[in-house]
Parts: sequence; C-alpha cells; structure tokens
Amino acid sequence: MILTTFAPSGHTASELAAGTVEVKYGGRVCDIGPDQVSELELSRIDPIRISKAYPGRENYSGVYWSATTRRHHWFESLYEKTALSILDRDPGVADIATQPFKLRWGSLGMTHFPDFLIRRSDGSRLIVDVRPRGRIKPRDAELFAITAAWAASLEADYRLFADLTKVEDWNIRLLSGYRHSRWVCPEQVAKMLTARRGETRTLRDWASYFDGTSSPARGLLLAAIWHGALEVDLGRRLEFESVAVCTGRVWG
Repeated sequence: MILTTFAPSGHTASELAAGTVEVKYGGRVCDIGPDQVSELELSRIDPIRISKAYPGRENYSGVYWSATTRRHHWFESLYEKTALSILDRDPGVADIATQPFKLRWGSLGMTHFPDFLIRRSDGSRLIVDVRPRGRIKPRDAELFAITAAWAASLEADYRLFADLTKVEDWNIRLLSGYRHSRWVCPEQVAKMLTARRGETRTLRDWASYFDGTSSPARGLLLAAIWHGALEVDLGRRLEFESVAVCTGRVWG
C-alpha cells in the first residue's frame, strides 16, 4: 500500500513512556498504559473523537464499510476514506480501528490523535497517520516523529499515508465499489484464475474470461483487481488497454 516511514524523534525513552493513552473501549472512555495497547481488541474500540459537520467545513466525513472487518469505520476526510479503502484491500490487514486513541505527553506539552490502528494477519500492530504531504506543517511533523518513536518503543510499526496521487485515488474509488460480497468469485472463474496463473493480458482481453456467469463480466473483472486476482499498475488510470497479470488468487 501507499505508506511511507517517518523518522522517529530524538526524545528519550522516559519522556515517551510518560505518555498516557485515552481510549473509548467497550463504550467507556478510560486511560490505559502504553503497554496495554497491544492487548486491545480492535472491534471493541470506538472512535475517541468524531468531528461534527458545520457550514463551510472543508472536509467531508462519514463512515466506510470494510469488507475485511465487516464493520463501519469513521473517516474524517475523503483522503482518509481512500486510505481506508487501500487498507481494506490489503490481504495483510486483519482488523482496523479508526481514531483509536488520544495520546498525551504531559512532559512535552503535546497531544495527538492517530488516525488508524491496524492489526496485521501475523498479529503485529501498525499505527497510521493520514495527511497529504503538502499539508504537513512543522507541528504535524513533530507530532508524527514523536508518535513514530512512541510506536517503536511498543514494538509497533508507524507509517504515514501522505503521497496519494489523483490517479491512484480515482482508481481506488472505482474499485472499492466491487469489494462487496455480491461480487463473490464464481466457481468457474476461480478455476480459470488458477489455470491462468502468471499469464498477462490487457483488461479488454481478460474481460472475456469472466463471461458465462450470473454476474456481469466487467463487474467481476473489477472485483478481481480489487481482490488482487489480477495485478495492474494503479499508478496509471485504469483503461481496457491496461495490462494485468493473473496471480491465481481466488476470493470468497
């Protein structure tokens, strides 16, 4: 996915360890120790803050239904929504919590609300902040660096989602409509994908291989891209002449 590392700050371990974590867990707001973050069940975490709509507000907020978690997740901007979509189609992601907690470092006089907490398939944790690169101010950069160092002290990873292009955004928004279970992989398509593993064709040519089921072929084609059964360069606008390779992956 489109994530970059962020250099951790030079603050001491004792300064970072002094931080507190405020979380809304099981419907109750409470403070926990940093060492308890790894024990949180993400499905029980509610957003610690939800911004309200008001006239003239720049960002559009709402909820995104995740095919991975089968739950709705709050997002604060359309940029965050696309970030959620990219996480949703990542096979290495097992669970997601948005606006998971508030971090406070009293000795540093700083607070921060990370955007996502991710549990990977291998059990490891990933903390993600979302901010377009051009909108990162010095204060933001300092907070990201402190959060990166804090995450490292917990043996968790930290990444920044900041470099989404307009083309990637357009492609992901198009494909995300095909994440739903109504686009389940038919048995004959699953057999075709297994048999064609490693083959490369244009999307126009691939489309004919998805004919003959009760679902529209073009819809199944886009679902195959969403689920990674067909790999295509999403850095370029999706067109029928785009080249895709079959990975043989089957989705259910």
